[in-house]
Amino acid sequence: MHGVRRLFLAVTIACGSSACTHNNFTPNVIQLNPHGTATSPANESITSSFTLTAVEDGYTGLFTAQTIVGTCWVVQTPTTTSGAFTVAPEGLTCAKHEVDKIQVKDAKGNSATTYINSV
Repeated sequence: MHGVRRLFLAVTIACGSSACTHNNFTPNVIQLNPHGTATSPANESITSSFTLTAVEDGYTGLFTAQTIVGTCWVVQTPTTTSGAFTVAPEGLTCAKHEVDKIQVKDAKGNSATTYINSV
């Protein structure tokens, strides 16, 4: 009889614990917005800056961002934040339909990239 109670208690605890973790929890994965890919870059107007945001489940540290390919978009100072960056077009070097690659890293070494198409 005690064995049945222990089994029931163990199953109840296991089910209760799993209910606390949401089904889309993705540790060590940085999610960017806007998020573009090499084959489908995110469109941003070259007439104004935009905000690039980074989120990572369970991470509360700082992120750094930099443009690693292209000359149109520049991450403005500060380049290290808790997850929101201002990205501005760089004057005369910014042409329509240029695609730049921006990388965001966390302090643990994880990184993500987004591709921005100048429109």
